[in-house]
Amino acid sequence: MVRVKFIGFCIALAITCGVFTHSALAADKKKVLTFATISTEEMAAMAARWEPTIKYIEKKANVKINYYATTSYAAAVEALLNDFADFGMLGPKIYLVARKKSNKIDPIVGTGRPANHYLKEPCACYHGRLITKKGSKFTTIESLKGAVLALTDPGSTSGNALPRALFPEKIGGTPLDDYFGKIFYAGSHDAAAKAVFNNKADAAFVSENALSRAIDRGALKYGSYNHLWISPSVVSNPIVVNRDKMSSEDIAMIKSILENMVNDDAGRAALKTVKIAAFPELTDEGFDPLRKVLAKKKELKKKK
Repeated sequence: MVRVKFIGFCIALAITCGVFTHSALAADKKKVLTFATISTEEMAAMAARWEPTIKYIEKKANVKINYYATTSYAAAVEALLNDFADFGMLGPKIYLVARKKSNKIDPIVGTGRPANHYLKEPCACYHGRLITKKGSKFTTIESLKGAVLALTDPGSTSGNALPRALFPEKIGGTPLDDYFGKIFYAGSHDAAAKAVFNNKADAAFVSENALSRAIDRGALKYGSYNHLWISPSVVSNPIVVNRDKMSSEDIAMIKSILENMVNDDAGRAALKTVKIAAFPELTDEGFDPLRKVLAKKKELKKKK
C-alpha cells in the first residue's frame, strides 16, 4: 500500500505539496525521479488515481518515483523550472507558460481521455463548459449578466484562458470582468463546480473531463447542471519532462513505458484507475492552435 503524506517545500516561494513514496523501495539504490502534477481536483483523489500508474512505471523502469500534487498550477511549473521535479503533468495553457520560460520543459505524451459522461468517444482532447445549477434562474447566457462567476485557477486552460479568450464573442465582445458582477478563482474544477451546486457561485467554467471524473467518484451528481456554453476542442494535458534533470535515455524509457501501457493487462488496469485511455505521442507543435487562441486573448486585453 502506498504511503500518502503531505509536506512543504520551498522553491522561490513556499509551495505546499502532496507526496507519496514507496516505503518498500526506501533501502534500494534505485534512481529516484519526482513526478509533479497540477491540482485539477482534490489532492487525495488525484493521488489515488495516479498511484497504480506510478507503481507501474516504477516496476517497468526499475526506479523509485516521488509523487507531488501541488496546490496550484504555478507551483507545478516552479517545481519543474527549479529542477525539483523531473517530469510531470501540466495543463495545456500552463505548459505554454513553462515552455516560454524555458525550452528544457518538453512534452512527450498527451493524456487521452476515455469515453465519459459528456463525450462518448476517446480523444486526446477536451472542452471547457459553462455550467449553472439545474433549477436555478440561470438558464441562458443573458441571465448571467451581473452574476457571480467561479473560475478555477489563473493557469487553467478550460477554467480561465479559454473563457477569457473566446466567451466574449458570445456576449458582444464584452470582457468577462465587465459582464459578470463578481469573479473569483475556486482553486480547482471540482471546487468551482461545487461552488455552483452549493450556491456560492451562479456559474462556473470547468473542464468536462474533471466534471465527469467527479461524477464517477460521487463527488458531484450527473444532471445537476445546465450547460450553457462549450468551448472548441483543445489538446489534452501533456506529460512533460525536464531535460536538464533527465537523460535522453531516461526520457525515451519513460515515454515508451507510457505509450505502451495499453498493451498489457497491468498497464490497462492502471489506465482505467487514472481515467486515461492512452498516452499518445505529443510534441510542442501540437499546442500551436492553443497559442493562437491565447494570442487572441492577449489582443482582447489590449483593447480593454
